[in-house]
Amino acid sequence: MTWYPRIQAAIKTTLPFLAATQATNLALLVSALLQRQTLCLSELARAYPRPARCRVPTPKHDLLHRLKRLWRFLNNERVDPLVVQVALIPATLAQLGSPHWLGLAIDWTMFDTKLPSGKRLRYHVLRIAVPRRGRALPLLQVAYNRDLLPAGQSQNHLEEAALRAVVQALPPGVRPVILADRGFARATFLEWLQSQHLDYVVRVNRGTCLTDGQGQRCQLGEDGLLPGQQRWLPAVRFGLFHERPRPLTLNLALSWRLPRHLARSPRHHQPENPWYLATSLQTAQQAVAWYQQRWWIEASFKDSKSRFRLKYVQVGTPERLSRLLMALTIALCWLALLVLAQPGVFAPQRQAALAQWGRVSFVKVALEYLATLQDWPLACLPGRS
Repeated sequence: MTWYPRIQAAIKTTLPFLAATQATNLALLVSALLQRQTLCLSELARAYPRPARCRVPTPKHDLLHRLKRLWRFLNNERVDPLVVQVALIPATLAQLGSPHWLGLAIDWTMFDTKLPSGKRLRYHVLRIAVPRRGRALPLLQVAYNRDLLPAGQSQNHLEEAALRAVVQALPPGVRPVILADRGFARATFLEWLQSQHLDYVVRVNRGTCLTDGQGQRCQLGEDGLLPGQQRWLPAVRFGLFHERPRPLTLNLALSWRLPRHLARSPRHHQPENPWYLATSLQTAQQAVAWYQQRWWIEASFKDSKSRFRLKYVQVGTPERLSRLLMALTIALCWLALLVLAQPGVFAPQRQAALAQWGRVSFVKVALEYLATLQDWPLACLPGRS
C-alpha cells in the first residue's frame, strides 16, 4: 500500500485525539479499502502488511493474525465512529474551499446480511453527505440493527442526533441546507429543523393538508398542477393535529418541471409526478434547484453497495459495522477531494483520456488516478499542504 504513509500522516494530523495504535489501524483500514475496494474483512486483511521478520518462512496462520488485528480494531469501544467522522468535517470543508452555502443530504439505506453462523441481520445505515458533481461526498455514516434500535431511541431521535452533530461541527460562516426525501416528511422533523434555525428543503407527500392565511384548507394533489408548471405557496400551515391546523408555518414549492439548465439536456426527463417541497427558502426556483441535488445521494449509495460491496458485508454488530463505515467515509471523502479539491495535480494527457469516458463518478475517476499514480498527492489530503 504505497499511499499508507501519507494517509497515516493525514489521520494523525486531523485526528490528534486518537491513540497512536488507533490512528495506525485506521490508516491501515482506509488504505486496504482503497486497494481492495471491498468491505469483506478477509479481503481487507490480505492487504495488511506482513511482519518484517517471521520465525517461520511461510507462517500457516499469517492471514488469521492479520484478520484478528482488523477485528480487534472494529471491536474497540474506545473508538467512537461518530466522534471520528465529525472531527474530520472542518478539514474536509476547508479542502472544498469553505463554501458559504452547504447542502446536507440525509437518507437511509437498508440491506440484509447472513453471517457465517447462519444468523440473519437487517441493517439500516444513515448517511449525511454533501452533494457534488452527481454524487454525494459522505460526512457521516452510522449503522443500526433495524430490529434492535438503541434503548430509549427511535429512528427519529437518531436522525436528529446525527444532524445535530454534523451541524455543530461546521465551521463558522457555513450555512447548511438540509435536503431530505418523503421519508422525513413529518411535522415533528420540520418543527425540529425550525427550532434549530436550519434551512431545509423536504419533499412532502401527496394528500398532505394545508391551511392558508384565510383559513382555507386544501390537500396536495388537488391543486390542478400540470406538467411544466410551478407554483409557490408562502406561509401556509402544514398538516393537521386533532383535526385542527398545526402551528407549523412554512413555504411550499409545487413543481412539475426540471430546472432550466437541466431541461436543455437530453439525459434528463420531466418527473413522472410533481414535487411538493416544504422549505424555508424564499422562492420555488431555489427550492427545486436544491432538491435536485438530493438525488445524488442515491448514486452515492450505489457506489458503496456495488463497488465496495456494502450489501455483502458480514459483520455481526452495528457497532463494528459503524467503525467499518467510518473508514469507508474517510476513503470516499478523500477520493472525492482527490478529484474535486485539487483537479490540477494530474497530467493534462491523463485528464484528456479520462474525459473520453463521458460522465463518470468521481469515485471511479479517483480510483483510476490511484491505480495510475500509485500514490496520493499530498495536496489532496486534508491537513496537508
